[in-house]
Amino acid sequence: MELRFQPALLQEVIDSFVEKTEREGDPTYYKEFHELADPIYEKFTLDDRESEFKKLYQYLFGTWGFSDIIRDAFNEYPVLKDQVGIVLVKGVLKEDQEGVDILRKWGSVEHELAKRFEEKGLKGVGIKLIPRRFYDPALTRYCRHELMHISDMLSPQFSYDPDTKVGQNPGEETLILQRYRVLWSLSVDSRLMATGKEPMLRKEDRFKEFRSWYRKIPAPQLKSVFEGLWQTGFFTHSELIEMATDTLRVMDRAVDVEGGEVPETENKVMLMPGFPCPLCRFPTYSWVEDLGHKLETYVLDFIRENHPGWDVEFGACDRCVEVYKLRADGVM
Repeated sequence: MELRFQPALLQEVIDSFVEKTEREGDPTYYKEFHELADPIYEKFTLDDRESEFKKLYQYLFGTWGFSDIIRDAFNEYPVLKDQVGIVLVKGVLKEDQEGVDILRKWGSVEHELAKRFEEKGLKGVGIKLIPRRFYDPALTRYCRHELMHISDMLSPQFSYDPDTKVGQNPGEETLILQRYRVLWSLSVDSRLMATGKEPMLRKEDRFKEFRSWYRKIPAPQLKSVFEGLWQTGFFTHSELIEMATDTLRVMDRAVDVEGGEVPETENKVMLMPGFPCPLCRFPTYSWVEDLGHKLETYVLDFIRENHPGWDVEFGACDRCVEVYKLRADGVM
């Protein structure tokens, strides 16, 4: 497996690390850097210095152990390491630009490079990191977590399909993809902990993240659902998509746990934000539930007359509820 680092990233990591350690009272790296860098100005012409400094940054990046962080992360996944031909590591400016992915949607240069390895039956992996991440102890956990995602993507059992279409509108698609990410990351960290390795986030932190995306599930049931997901560990791509799309399928995973409650999901309907109202068919974030108690019988009957097959359990958006009340009263 070939490991390549973007030259600009190497320079940024070394320069910022030297500055950081000197500022914190450790001049060791500052002295070593200048012992090697200063002679370059003396021995080489202006035209030759750039290539010499590239060699220096590459040497220090390896000597100071930064490249080992990425290499050691792959060593934890021998099967994955055998499937990957090249790893490209490049720098980004912001945390939300970071990521680890198959070199499928990167730039044309990287894509062409990856294709050369794919012809040999190997994949290319791209890693994007902010430079300061290299002297953050959390980088080991981050790489371990992200590489299990890559391992899943290349696993026939997981059956990853990057072209899966979800949602009927942009809002619904965003919700489903965010929940997919949460469920998949939960699965990864539960498997890491099961093998005795430190996860990216602890179990209690994954629960908080899960809870924020499934607020409609009552608290006791949420605890049972989360525990069922955590204990299952491995899910296929299609199972994750199904659970991210349909909350009832998530609730089906609930197990008995102290302080929890296994929900009854048969014939139950979940009204999810961003999903289309059954009456107007427009996406809504303002559902009106428990219509059997909130609307008079004649209003409900009027809605059923105009929408055969509809019933109170399907809910409606607040605008439709207001409109049909007025229509049933003969105002509209």
